[in-house]
Amino acid sequence: MDITSIYGSRDSVEYLVAQMMRLESRSRDRLLDKMDSLNERKKVLTELHSKLSSLKSRVDRMTDALTNYLAVKEATSSNTEKFTATASSTAKLGNHSLSVERLAVSDTRVSKQYNTSDSSFTSYTTDQTFTIEVGHPTDDDPDNRVSIEVTISSDVFTQTNDQVLQDIAEAINSAMSQAVADEIIDSDEVVNATVVNEESGTARLILRSNNTGYSYRMDFGTSTLLDDLEINAAVQTTGTSGGYVTYVGTGPTDSQLNSKFTLDGLIFYRDSNTVSDALDGITIRLLDVFSTTETITVSSDEEAVKNEVQSFINAYNEVIRYLREKAQINSDSYERGPLADDLVYRDMILDLRDIVSSEVAGTLSTDYNKLFQIGIEADDDGYLSIIDMEKFTEALEANPRYVSDLFRSDNGIANQIKDYIDDFVQAGGKISKSKENLKSQIQDLNDRIDFMNDILAKKEQQLRDQFAKLQETMILLQNQQSFYSSFITMM
Repeated sequence: MDITSIYGSRDSVEYLVAQMMRLESRSRDRLLDKMDSLNERKKVLTELHSKLSSLKSRVDRMTDALTNYLAVKEATSSNTEKFTATASSTAKLGNHSLSVERLAVSDTRVSKQYNTSDSSFTSYTTDQTFTIEVGHPTDDDPDNRVSIEVTISSDVFTQTNDQVLQDIAEAINSAMSQAVADEIIDSDEVVNATVVNEESGTARLILRSNNTGYSYRMDFGTSTLLDDLEINAAVQTTGTSGGYVTYVGTGPTDSQLNSKFTLDGLIFYRDSNTVSDALDGITIRLLDVFSTTETITVSSDEEAVKNEVQSFINAYNEVIRYLREKAQINSDSYERGPLADDLVYRDMILDLRDIVSSEVAGTLSTDYNKLFQIGIEADDDGYLSIIDMEKFTEALEANPRYVSDLFRSDNGIANQIKDYIDDFVQAGGKISKSKENLKSQIQDLNDRIDFMNDILAKKEQQLRDQFAKLQETMILLQNQQSFYSSFITMM
């Protein structure tokens, strides 16, 4: 740019200010670059925390104290139209025989049949109160029972039979709902009351326990009204009379409310058709009666165990992949990851690889105390995979504990990884401390950058003022030059 024209316009001055400020801002820009680098490291640490937490969730599941997801069993039914079965990890492998004589049913009581248009209750001129006793098992007393009080207002009895029965049903249902609200009974322990019309012009009151079985049978307190209704009659209902629908009996073994089945040659009686306390770890759902012997087969759920292990491998490999990208130097581009200069994170891959390749003490068999013995190995980059599914399957079929112990034992792979990761992801752990340190550095840089921005702003204004004065001087000189040139020409 010509020195005579460099200050000739505002644009020229702006250009000079910009060039000078670019030089003056280099120290500040270096701080900005450093802050960008610190923010990038902070972001990477947040993402690493997330990936480590995902891996920790997997190993937490693998080491769950209540459920051994690596010893999952499956129970199969030989006739799923008659019954189904499921198994937990505590179930024992093997076969069981089953036949079902009867299914559990709800206790159902009916009143005698009434003509709907008649008024058979007008003799009741006072409120009528009665109690219905229902089952409410507790941990301390599985046979515990409670009484629910029901009151029928006297003005109800002046109505026709159909309306009286409807109001009695409503009073019973209301008393049951209140008992649930007062936490006297649970919602599934109520007695439901309704009115049915078997044929035109007739009505009956029906009471039905919500749960099946003898434990949830109904008993009634003394009541003239219930006597007249015949709903508490100790006989089976026939024709138009009231009584029970299913024989209630005097105990679990003679009550036809209970299911009755033969399991491995022994006779069982249960309140429900869903039975979870006959075989350890097995829940049987009875769907129909059958006299021919069917079979429950309990075996290892190999597919479920493989899925659990594969989910762990996927989470582990994702951590390794991220660490290779962010905490190491790229072997092709030689680009350094944001955490490559931090020994704590750079060594994580080695630490994790040492864990998964180590020998596990305390396993059921020394033939299965390393991952490669069940077909799991790491490649050159540290990524795990089940490379020999046959080995994996053989170990499961031989004994599910061979696989389970490798991960779940006190010194197991999953427990070691969980302890290792905890140091990083827990509150106040290594990642938290690293981020706090970065936060402090970023704040310090922000303060320094703000200070330098103030100085640069003053410098920029100073340059503008100086260049403005120079511009005025140059204009004056140019005007004088023009005058002298003009004067010389006239001579």
